[in-house]
Amino acid sequence: MFSLHPSWTHLLTPEIALLCFSIIFLVIAGLKGDKNLRKGSLYLSLLCLLFTLFFVIQLFVSLPDKEHISVISTSAGNASLLIDKYSLLFKMLVILGGFFSLLVSQKELDEENAWTGEYFALILFSILGMMVMASGADLLTLWVGLETMALSIYVLAAYLRRKESSVEGALKYFILGALSSGMYLYGVSFIYGATSSIHLKVLRAQLGMMITRGGIENIPFPLAFGLVLLVVSLLFKIAIVPFHFWTPDAYEGATTPVTAFMSVAPKAAGFAMLGRIFFVGLIPLYDILIPLLMLTALLTMVWGNIAAMLQSNAKRMLAYSSIAHAGYMLSGVIAALKAKTDEGITAVLFYLFVYIFMNVGAFSVIIALKGNGEEGDRMEDFTGLFKRKPYLAIFMTFFLLSLGGIPPFAGFLGKFFIFMSLVHSELYLLAAVLAITSVISIYYYYRIVCNMFLKEGVEKPQIREGFLLKSALIIMTVVNLFLILFTNRIFSIMEKGSIF
Repeated sequence: MFSLHPSWTHLLTPEIALLCFSIIFLVIAGLKGDKNLRKGSLYLSLLCLLFTLFFVIQLFVSLPDKEHISVISTSAGNASLLIDKYSLLFKMLVILGGFFSLLVSQKELDEENAWTGEYFALILFSILGMMVMASGADLLTLWVGLETMALSIYVLAAYLRRKESSVEGALKYFILGALSSGMYLYGVSFIYGATSSIHLKVLRAQLGMMITRGGIENIPFPLAFGLVLLVVSLLFKIAIVPFHFWTPDAYEGATTPVTAFMSVAPKAAGFAMLGRIFFVGLIPLYDILIPLLMLTALLTMVWGNIAAMLQSNAKRMLAYSSIAHAGYMLSGVIAALKAKTDEGITAVLFYLFVYIFMNVGAFSVIIALKGNGEEGDRMEDFTGLFKRKPYLAIFMTFFLLSLGGIPPFAGFLGKFFIFMSLVHSELYLLAAVLAITSVISIYYYYRIVCNMFLKEGVEKPQIREGFLLKSALIIMTVVNLFLILFTNRIFSIMEKGSIF
């Protein structure tokens, strides 16, 4: 039997609003109308996300620090869905990622003549799933959120269904994603069979008792096997090496606003779910988890940057770059596991916040370059951009320098906080690799800067960005430039996302 909190409608207002608007967009998709009706859907979806963000912020401000409200719980008192500041911060991040991805969508949808109501419904449904991932407190609730997100993203990745690369990338993503989901459920079945529970706090208590009585060797094989499958499926969702194979093709084939969305929002939701499972359920196994996660984080940072150096397509380069950034963020999770404090998680939250603005910003410039039969994502498309559109070249430079971690841009602050959390946790190898690979990344980011400023380009038709895209570029550039002025304020907000 399940019970609901007396104020569950208030606590779930953001999710209820998203669900209602998603259904509205499905209705709009079935109506006959001209392009103006479809374009109106864009403004309505942006308004929906602003309302949802307002509701989340309202809950965040009213909720006391370190308080966990069980919205849905069992008769035994185990929570299935939680509202706390940890979940609310991650919800803000996925909403921001969705908002800016929609804000830069207009030109791409015009170029591809792809205005449909389903596009907005799928993005909202995926955000709804991500919000459940942030709040889930048992393995099945988390899986429901995960699959709601994943099924929507699969379809969005193949949104340009007449484009061969889009369908190919989405198919690879779907097959590997289905395999990952199967592994997750298979692992959960073994965990339930060994512990008779799917709730994270119960799992933590039982693991703690097993280790206290007889050490790691006292954990039965079925439980250990289930935990391995669970961890592998989680690493796939955040594109950690060696579970990253789907990322480059899916990013390259998808329409660019969807690629921007895939690179930030699902990553934030994946880390929210990863943190919830590791810090609430699997923390007794930290002695085993830390070396395994360290190995994957090292491989991810190194391979992500090396593979990015070999790319001639900007979207594939940014795809491998996002893999490397996932490695940086996983390092923050490892630091939190090692120190058993919130410093690493706070650093990851801050990093995700700045990552939204610098990564969506870089993809937005690619969208601006698209037109006249060109995709805008080849390295040659950036040649001579400074002479054609000086401000686009300058904006792209800011975004790339921020991704590379050059001070005083926002990306430097994100890497600095993760670096310090690693040093404080005495994880010096991870800290050194983070610093070295960040320097290596400057090489492939500089290739684009070199093309824009130092090479002569052929004459091309005038670039037309559109009002929404231009506004988004200005906002994201301002944030990347001036975030340093508000670092203490934002970092203090992120510190409220305590999970220990």
